[in-house]
Amino acid sequence: MAYPFDGEPNLRPGAERVPVSLAPRYDPALSLDELFEDFLAGSASVITDKTERTYRCDWGLYRTWLDETGQAAVLGTITKQHLVDYIAYLQRRPKAKGQGTLSSHSVHHYVRVVRTCVRWLVDEGYYPGDPLAGGKRGPMPRLGPRVLKIAKKADVELLLEGASNRGGRNRVERATRSRDELIVWLVTDTGIRTGEVVRLRIGEVDLDDGWLLIEASKWDRQRRVSISRETIATLRLYLRRDRPVLSATRPDETNPHDALILSRTGEALTPQGAYQAMGRAYRRGGGTGRFGLHRLRHLWGTTAAERGMHPAVSQQLMGHEDAKSQLPYQHPSDETKKRQHAQVTPIRDIRPARRRRLA
Repeated sequence: MAYPFDGEPNLRPGAERVPVSLAPRYDPALSLDELFEDFLAGSASVITDKTERTYRCDWGLYRTWLDETGQAAVLGTITKQHLVDYIAYLQRRPKAKGQGTLSSHSVHHYVRVVRTCVRWLVDEGYYPGDPLAGGKRGPMPRLGPRVLKIAKKADVELLLEGASNRGGRNRVERATRSRDELIVWLVTDTGIRTGEVVRLRIGEVDLDDGWLLIEASKWDRQRRVSISRETIATLRLYLRRDRPVLSATRPDETNPHDALILSRTGEALTPQGAYQAMGRAYRRGGGTGRFGLHRLRHLWGTTAAERGMHPAVSQQLMGHEDAKSQLPYQHPSDETKKRQHAQVTPIRDIRPARRRRLA
């Protein structure tokens, strides 16, 4: 019985040889680009638009490597050694900004699209077995844990200080800063995603009862999120005073389907625009470096866990699919780790007189 791969190293140790008949769609001459489009179409129900854009960008880098190395972009090209060579290429690739080469996490990020696409091809019958199999990860690089960037309570104060409209030079700049202040209040109060806050519509805000209706969520699931009276007051002021400046319309001319968060040009603010606006506000307030709104989402999840909110409630408010997705947002804050470390450290068992000489 013919086996379409060259040699057997691509099989898992002890795995059975898979008959070609179990892969009725296998053809080594099939175009990878066409199969990639089929993969995106077949995954449309489980990936977001942002993920699709990321996949396309990362696939473009992979195709560039194929062209540079003179390899054909066909199904039969992909083997375990092929992916190992691509990983080696990425590990030598210089960073777009700064010095040095790509980190292990960046390499893993760029390789993931190829790995994910191949798994889909196996499931769809284009391969009789996983050509990249071997070990737990195959040839994927090993990744160590990373320290998450979580906002602290002081960071919120810096953001609000930097978003204050006191330093605005004109009406548009003051309105823009008030918009940034509203974004900080909204995300700190609710923990909603960056994409969700910039896609909010005026009609999805219930100022009387204090609710947000999240229509455009990550997984296209509607949910309602409670907002505090401070956020309601900030929203009322923005809708009455600042949004009309950005939209160049009167408050009574708005439509429920109009975007809530606007850019300086009157268009709906983009996630990238929100990221840049938060960075500017953070630096104006006295912070250093960049600041992503996702750090405020982690702050919300951490604070909710520490203050005793039931996991099922926080999971629903944050819009997570399951409890597993919720866990990364329930890590202890730095303040909690400091406080509990001070309670249990064995240094407390050393004689007080000796400790006082060092304190």
